[in-house]
Amino acid sequence: MIKNVALTVAGIDTGNGAGAETDIKVFEMLGVHGVMAITAITAQNTKGISDIEVVKPDFLRKQIKVVKSDFDIKSVKIGMIYNKDQFKVVNEELSGYKIITDPVIYAKDGTQLINDVDEYKKLILRISTIITPNAVEASILSGIKIDTIKDAEEAIKKLYEEYGVPFVIVKGGHMRGEYSFDILFDGKEFYEIGYPRLDKKDTHGTGSVFASVIAGKIAKGEEVINAFREARKILQNAIDYGLEIGHGIGPIDPVVYNEKKSQKYQVIEDMTKIGDFIENEEKFWKLIPEVQSNVAHSISPQYVEDLNDIATFRGRIIRRWDRKVIVGYPAVFGNPTHTARLLLAIILNYRIGNTLINIRYDEKILSAFKSLGYEIIEINRELEPQHGEGKTMQWIIEYIKTQYGIKNNLPNVIFDKGMKGKEAMIRFWTNSADEMIESLRLVCKSL
Repeated sequence: MIKNVALTVAGIDTGNGAGAETDIKVFEMLGVHGVMAITAITAQNTKGISDIEVVKPDFLRKQIKVVKSDFDIKSVKIGMIYNKDQFKVVNEELSGYKIITDPVIYAKDGTQLINDVDEYKKLILRISTIITPNAVEASILSGIKIDTIKDAEEAIKKLYEEYGVPFVIVKGGHMRGEYSFDILFDGKEFYEIGYPRLDKKDTHGTGSVFASVIAGKIAKGEEVINAFREARKILQNAIDYGLEIGHGIGPIDPVVYNEKKSQKYQVIEDMTKIGDFIENEEKFWKLIPEVQSNVAHSISPQYVEDLNDIATFRGRIIRRWDRKVIVGYPAVFGNPTHTARLLLAIILNYRIGNTLINIRYDEKILSAFKSLGYEIIEINRELEPQHGEGKTMQWIIEYIKTQYGIKNNLPNVIFDKGMKGKEAMIRFWTNSADEMIESLRLVCKSL
């Protein structure tokens, strides 16, 4: 397999939260082969930087020359480069490449990582294709204090005009507002991407990951605007699922983005296995209610955010006149069925379960679940208030919490005896597709 190559010019973070080693991790995640030229070695952990050993300019030049001589470098990501002697080397060796520069002027603990800022602007900004400062860094580089989007746009234009950077991005993490807006300027238009601001402690490596994703995407030939969008999406996930390690500001986790994608492939495979079982189990027709059935199956509960992380069958599971059960393939994500909504409500409230099915209400079926050791709970649909479509499943969970005071250990079998216009129903959830299949197999056997 031939991979495109991206070069990172950066320091080593011994805590592996940012720096060249994190850049390499991001490149690999994107299917890009990463090579590196190291500018410094930091003695660093989540609590800060204790010391910095700066690489001599001549040795930095040797590193760059060696990788240039052997690899077809499609993009370069520049992180920490310490002083004007290193700036000169980078300028001379990498001018003309597609360069994505993350101007890490200060570390999270306030340690200065880039000295000689005026020389940096002349030697590094001028050869950059894209720069990705946060609001604080953009303020230092432009001389314009940034508090708002309007301030950021003014600073962006100044950087664009003064240093000739084709694409300027200012990240909005340090600006005010409920949403964090990142802004891209291509010399003609501004593009904004806004995400809800996350209240997370572990944010080490945000700038490094963001710029590395863009560099990786550019190495693969993608347009800058698309790389910008993808970088922001990956960064949001990485912050949301920070690693919670160390005793200071922990690293974010960019790999979670790929983890969620790979889990979705597994979910589709599981849905096929569930569907095959349903269509081939001789007595499954006895479980199908009048309104038909469906299965909801999610990625790991810890990663579930919304219905897009939950798969159901596009069509319902139906019982034909000859007792043959037909599954409404294919399995798709984001389908707003009752089963998907209830599974989402269970996961968001309890962070348990990943598989759920609705089946016909019958006392014999309830007895079968009891014999398997499952706890059962009843819902009184007569008490359900009038509310809009799609609210019932969340109401079921609120009812359980209010009426039974269940904050943990939600029963696996939730049933109601219906009401006028609403069929009685059993809803059964499990922690795996295999458990769902085996339990329903035993239930069918008992009928």
